[in-house]
Amino acid sequence: MIFDPFGDFETAGYLRNTLQLKDPVEVKESEHLSFELSMEDALGYLAKKKPIDYLSVLKVHEILFSGFYPWAGKDRTELVPHLAVFKGSQDDPHHTPFEHPVSIRLSVDYALELASNKKRFRDHPGDVMGQLAFAHPFLDGNGRTILLVFMELCYRAKFAIEWSRTNKDDYLRTLSAEIREPFKGHLSDYLKPFVRDIGHRDEWPAMIGGIKGLDGLDKEGITYESLDNPAIQQIYKTYRSQSLDVPPSEK
Repeated sequence: MIFDPFGDFETAGYLRNTLQLKDPVEVKESEHLSFELSMEDALGYLAKKKPIDYLSVLKVHEILFSGFYPWAGKDRTELVPHLAVFKGSQDDPHHTPFEHPVSIRLSVDYALELASNKKRFRDHPGDVMGQLAFAHPFLDGNGRTILLVFMELCYRAKFAIEWSRTNKDDYLRTLSAEIREPFKGHLSDYLKPFVRDIGHRDEWPAMIGGIKGLDGLDKEGITYESLDNPAIQQIYKTYRSQSLDVPPSEK
């Protein structure tokens, strides 16, 4: 299934990219080139932004991807409020729902609130990353946008993650588990061995460049369905009831 939420892949290419590309390899390469060319500008923007808020996240996405996606910086709430987005198909046992469009901003705000408690953030870094990933604000470019925001949040909490030591497949598998079962420690347990004391921002471009598979963080089996579908509505009702079952001490 081609990810075609706009319904115009044949005429406008993948997600209406500026080059109207359709080939997945060409899309991936051109999109990542946009990211690499704009990464330092995005990091510079984040370093100066106080505090980081939801609009900051939108701006980072715009800086990173506006050279390839004309809609960069606009979230799913604005672009496709009628669609639910998932990782994997519904017959996949690891099928993962992302946040309902109307609640994306609330999810990001909650992640930023969690990060404001610096000691807890260092002890439970996966809670913040998992919440940001669950929000999945954009049609594409989520992984890289969230990574840069997360790195800045870590810096302000005086720690860093040695991302170059992580494994892409292990990370994505654990991230999916975190989204399915938030605040159970899945991602925090995975990330904690890679926590180190704060480094210099000057190291970040090289550190990010050393992350294996970074250009593939955003295209791992993403699917979508209409929110008018009663079965999809039930998924969100069930998921929300499970997600709300979080110990007060962990909120």
